[in-house]
Parts: sequence; structure tokens; C-alpha cells
Amino acid sequence: METVSSRYATALFELACEKQCADNWQEQMRFVKSVFAKNKEYLAFFSHYRITLEEKQAVLRGVFENKIDRDLMNFLFLLLDKKRIGNIVKISTAFNTLCNEAKNVSEGIVYSVNELSAEQKDAIEATVGKKLGVTLDLTNRLDANLISGVKVVVGDNVIDGSLQHRITSLKSELLKKAGD
Repeated sequence: METVSSRYATALFELACEKQCADNWQEQMRFVKSVFAKNKEYLAFFSHYRITLEEKQAVLRGVFENKIDRDLMNFLFLLLDKKRIGNIVKISTAFNTLCNEAKNVSEGIVYSVNELSAEQKDAIEATVGKKLGVTLDLTNRLDANLISGVKVVVGDNVIDGSLQHRITSLKSELLKKAGD
């Protein structure tokens, strides 16, 4: 399935580049991805064999009309027609990666206990990006085990400023000194 998602994402990216609207479509596809990720029942609805294609298209129009570009709406209709709408989250992720690679932007994850505000996320992207020498696009994921602080993962780089990491480090240091 990864190759199917990759092929659709590549085709969409090539069309976006041809139309010179990759940045705009990248934001819109993030919106599409978030809608499907937050509403798992949509995938079940759009995959159900008893619901007609016309009914599925009507629901898509209701959800996305005037919120995404007409060409992206047609892309979603194509996915419905080809019975690939179940791959929309993976396609969106692959499309986002292609857009970021074209802009020399590295993707990563920032783990936090609470949802970060846009300003907090931007500040972390700027600070960590400067440290790593890259432009970053971070996705916020929640992790209650951190206790407080954040952990940033970009490729093989991990920057852990969490309280959990500090406690673990302190414990290791104390055990090491106790063994001396």
C-alpha cells in the first residue's frame, strides 16, 4: 500500500508543481489529513460498499467545498472512484514530505505533555532548526510520560529537554557514583 500512496502523492505533487501551487495545496492537504485523522468514521463511510459513489461525493462536497481547491476536490473524487480514499492520510503525509523536500525542509516530531500553541511550535522549530542548521516542520504529538518539557526528534537527532529525561539522567549518575 505504501507504493500506492506514494504514487498518488507523487502525481499530485507533480501537478501542484506544474500549476505552481504546491505551498497552497500543502496547507490544504494538511487540512484534509486532519479532517480524516480526527473523524475515523469518514473512512468507514467512504469505504462502505452500500453507499453510492454519488452519495460519497455529496458528503465530500459538504465537508470540503470552498475549503480546498477545485483540483484537490477532483483528486479526492478520483480517490473515491478508484477506491483509494482509505489511503488519504498516507497520501497526504507523502505529499507533505515531497513538498518539504522540494523546499529543503526537514520534518520532525515534537513530543509534549500538552498541545503546543502555534507560537510555541514556531519557537521550537526556529531554535532547534538553528541548532541543527536546517529549516524544520515539526508535528506535535502528546506524550504524558514526559512529565514536563519537550522532546524533539528530527531524523536520527533527538533533543530531549523533558523532565523524564532529566530524572533518568540523574538516576544514572547517582547509581554510577554509588558504584564508585
